[in-house]
Formats: sequence, structure tokens, C-alpha cells
Amino acid sequence: MNKSVILAVLLFIPMFIFSQNALTLDTALNNSTAYLNGRIPPKSKVVVLNFTSNWPQLSEYIIEELIGYIVNEGTLTVVDRRNLEVIRQEMDFQLSGEVSDETAQSIGQKLGAQTIISGAITAIGNTYRLRIRAIAVETAQIQGMQNVDVVQDSRLAALTGTAYVGPITKPSPSTPAKDTTPGTNSIILPSAGWETYNNNSTVKMNTTREYIEGQEKEVLNLEVELMRKSGWKYGQFILKNETVIQKLKSGSGVRFKILGDGRKWFFKIGTTETDIDYAHYQVTITARQGRVLAIDIPYSRLRQPEWGKRVRFNKPNIIFLVFERGSETESGKSLIKVFDFEIY
Repeated sequence: MNKSVILAVLLFIPMFIFSQNALTLDTALNNSTAYLNGRIPPKSKVVVLNFTSNWPQLSEYIIEELIGYIVNEGTLTVVDRRNLEVIRQEMDFQLSGEVSDETAQSIGQKLGAQTIISGAITAIGNTYRLRIRAIAVETAQIQGMQNVDVVQDSRLAALTGTAYVGPITKPSPSTPAKDTTPGTNSIILPSAGWETYNNNSTVKMNTTREYIEGQEKEVLNLEVELMRKSGWKYGQFILKNETVIQKLKSGSGVRFKILGDGRKWFFKIGTTETDIDYAHYQVTITARQGRVLAIDIPYSRLRQPEWGKRVRFNKPNIIFLVFERGSETESGKSLIKVFDFEIY
């Protein structure tokens, strides 16, 4: 293939490849979900097809977890795994084996999917390289590709049958560990300066210092209990702290960690334009029950609700951030712990 043809192909294929520091497997999969949501058209029907690896159990875990993240995010529609299993047996392919692009397209067409998500994970020394890509079924166009370094931890060791040195132990009270700073723009969300709003619900909030991930953290606890009533019910925590708002205006995204009970929450950013009809820019966040989840939200990922009047996201006009628990069908209490908040 001559240079002009290669250049034409590269210009035609909108491929994004980016790397980052080594992450835990679950964090890498969560971040990949955010990336895919930004590359695949909303409401597209996708199939998480296969992940090539030397460990079938690891491949199955990645597929199931990635499906869970995508479903909970709610932006894309995932093909039922039972339908995929029927096709898998019919075409005799392994979830941890190689599948050609032609075969993948054929499977996608049989399942009525618009996008195929596949990838691979390989060992490189003491870390692993996770590769995820999305391909349009009709055109075979690569919609996105992400490469991530994954660190060896107890979960990955169990899935691969490899050795792992034990986890960090909780420090003794006499020598408490200092909280680590995620980045230069890391901030501790203040307990003061919040406003709360609720409809058919009760809300509570406080800050505590707790040992999480082997270190002492400054934790913001947010609790909403939705009543058993019909219609939309919600609890909101709105922060208008001027220091935080100024950082948001100069940033391009936020990162933080949550520990919760598996319920769905919303993270929102309000501007003067959206404050007119309350159609604030938002994204869904869903905690993994009993497990720390790293959240990364670039502003480009935020979307207004469908019923809102569409206005351009204007950073200089940011006026607050919001954590909200709301539902039309669910009820009961939900608590999330927010920490390691960073504006970048």
C-alpha cells in the first residue's frame, strides 16, 4: 500500500488512541465506558462481543463488568447476552478467542446491533495492557479505540491465577496515613455552603474522616431517602462555594471517587442559562455496591435532559454543582461517600 493510500485511510478513520497511568481493572473499565459513550451515538444498540486473553475467566469478567457499566450509564442499549450465546454456539467462537472483523460484523448483523465492542488484555511484565475498540457494524468504521495500562491487584491475580503480594493494611491509630492528593487541583468539598432541596424525600449530609483504600480520607456523605409515592421524587445537594465555582470555570472536567450501595445518582453542573428551566448539564453515576469507583467526567460528557431547552455549555457562567438522587419508580434510602475530588 503506497503512502497516499495509507494517509487517506488514516484521515477517513476517526480513531482515538490515548494512554494513561496504570489503573485497577474496574477503574479502567469504568473510564472506558465514559470514553465509549462519547464516541458512539446515544441510544445505539451495542454488543460486547469478545475479549481476547489467555484467561477465559478474565475475559468473561471483563465482558460482564463492561456490560454492567454501560447498562447503568443508560446512554447505550446492550444486546441481551442470551442472544449472543445462541450466536456464539452457532458460529463456534470463544469469548476469549480471536474473532475476525468480518465475523464480528456478521454477528452484529445477526443480533441487530449497530456497534460491536471488543478488545484484548495481555500481560506486560507486572502490568497488563487493556485494549478496547468499537466498530460500526454497517461500515466497519472504527468509532473509537482506547489503550489502558492495568495494575496487578488481588482481583486480577485471582482471575489470572498469578501471585499477588497482599493488600495495604490499615495503619495503626498512632501512625495515621496522610491523605494523598490526586492532583494539583485536588480540593476537599466543604461541608458548608451547600443548599439542599427535596420532593417526597428526606436528605442528610455530613463530612467524616474514614480509612478507605488503606488511607485516611476526608469524606462527604450524601444520603437521600425516597418515599413510596408516584411521580418524580428527588433529593438534591447544591454547592455554590465561590472557590469551587472559580475552579470549575477554569477547568475542563472533574474526577472523584465514590463508595455506595449500587443505586443511581446524578452529577450536574448548572449555568445561568440552564437555571431558567433547570435543565442542567448532567451525567449518571452508579456506585458499585461496597466497592470504590473512580469517576472521570470531562465537561464534554455532560448532557442536558431531553426535555430541556438546548443551550451551549458556557464555562464562565457556571454557578453551582449538584449531586442528586431522583427516581420515578424507586424508593428507599441511598448513601454515597464522595472523596478525592479534583477539578482538572
